[in-house]
Amino acid sequence: MKPCKPHPELDALMALAKNHVMTREEMVAQRKSWVIGEMLEERPDMTREEAERIYDEVTY
Repeated sequence: MKPCKPHPELDALMALAKNHVMTREEMVAQRKSWVIGEMLEERPDMTREEAERIYDEVTY
């Protein structure tokens, strides 16, 4: 694999992200996104809106 050209902006963003501590809200949003993605994998006929409604019913 040959090395890619430098990306200073991307490198700077990666450095910032490396030290980021996720907030509770970010963790909740990430978990919700993951669960909905898993639901859609299992049930391709389900819409995202249906999956979100089910998630919200079960978690609240």
